[in-house]
Amino acid sequence: MNPFLKAGMLTITVVVLAFVLMSQVDNARARELEKGVDNVLSEAQAEAVLREYTRVMARTTQEQCPYLLSLRQKQLDKTYALALRLQDYERSNVLNDEYEQLKVSYFLGLSSMYISGFELHNSCGISEVPLVLFYSEKNTCQECVAQDIVLSSVAKRCSGMRIYAFPYDSTLEPVQIISDRYEISSVPSIVIGDGTAQKGMQGEDELVSQLRLRGASCT
Repeated sequence: MNPFLKAGMLTITVVVLAFVLMSQVDNARARELEKGVDNVLSEAQAEAVLREYTRVMARTTQEQCPYLLSLRQKQLDKTYALALRLQDYERSNVLNDEYEQLKVSYFLGLSSMYISGFELHNSCGISEVPLVLFYSEKNTCQECVAQDIVLSSVAKRCSGMRIYAFPYDSTLEPVQIISDRYEISSVPSIVIGDGTAQKGMQGEDELVSQLRLRGASCT
């Protein structure tokens, strides 16, 4: 056989095998993400059942609070782990329709948890202070990446707060309505509690000071 032809066939074989292996790894990662999203959504359904119980059967307005708070902590912990997996999946640059659907499910669950936090504050006295970072998923935003690094340091200094991140330019309606509520038109933007959006990069010490004023315990 012509040595050049043989080398070409060998190259094609290696490329095909690499593609198959990549596809298998990609599918395994997608299955893991899908399982994580399903767990979060299942717990969101459990939360809906507890709220229906409150409306129909609860003897007191706070009877369900211990269950809701326990469920919420499980949801938030799993959602944070899922966010890290989604980031890892994006970094692999092997994105497909399945990934996009998983991301939609993730943001639906995250939006639900963000909104329910305000309800739990009113009904069960939850003292968690929400902080939202709005970023762009359609355009490169180096300041958003830098702001995220700052928030990681803030999270280490403050307890009693919870960080959320939403793409302000998402086409998903629950995310849109949250972005519109705070009139987000540029990124990065940060909202603490239900306050006014702070546009542009925010420093660590200033954020810690604001969180402390809203009840977070910060060093």
